[in-house]
Amino acid sequence: MAEVQQSGGDSGKKGHQKKMQIRVDFTPMVDMNMLLITFFMLCTTMIKSQTLTIALPTNEKVQNEENMSQASADDAVTIIIDAKKKPGPTPGTLVVDSVNGNVVNEIYYYDGKPGGEAGMLGPGGAILSQNNNLKKSDLLSDEVNSVGDHKARGIRQIIQERNKAVLEKVTALKKDLADGKFGSLETKDEREAAMAKYNEAASKVRKDENIKKPVIIIKSTPEASYRGLVDILDEMQINSISKYQIDNLTDVDLIMLDDYRKNHKE
Repeated sequence: MAEVQQSGGDSGKKGHQKKMQIRVDFTPMVDMNMLLITFFMLCTTMIKSQTLTIALPTNEKVQNEENMSQASADDAVTIIIDAKKKPGPTPGTLVVDSVNGNVVNEIYYYDGKPGGEAGMLGPGGAILSQNNNLKKSDLLSDEVNSVGDHKARGIRQIIQERNKAVLEKVTALKKDLADGKFGSLETKDEREAAMAKYNEAASKVRKDENIKKPVIIIKSTPEASYRGLVDILDEMQINSISKYQIDNLTDVDLIMLDDYRKNHKE
């Protein structure tokens, strides 16, 4: 491994210091390095990539493709997000919030089918305004303005009315959680364990097919802001809605919007 060599030098001089040359052979270290690399490769745990698991539909043939995205009329509630437009000689001009510069959204909704059972269009494609079941809503719950008048009913209150049976059971579970029926809430570990039990019980309630619950269909016009869509999705989580979807506007939806604005001077 190591070798010490003595230089020749002038050995005749008295007191002359002998010089030593040391040469270290590193050839065996190559084998040692390979052994260490192999050891770490076999014993090291590789970092797993953190990815989102997505449940994809199966490739099985669907018998009735027309009804894949349809809900029963009794359970369906359609919410339409639109941008508020200025009235007057220049229709179509969007109202912008002076504080944050965002487009101001308006919320519309209707129950069941557009136009009800009779439909929105009559013979020859005539618009039947009397069948227009579109209603307007605030994004928030009911409030009282400075004059003392009540504002329009908020979409949250409307969703809660449709999902009343589920919310009553979830509220009871929240009370059980506060009363310690899911476990103690004193330490962090105990709270996490109790919350896990509560979330499992609440999930079963939301997925219980024996409880009447709405199916929310969310639609948005091209002019509406992304913030409005995010707010509606937040309402789905706040109000424990288990079935909701984002869908495209149909021609009938646009006809209902135009007819509503026309009849309400908007």
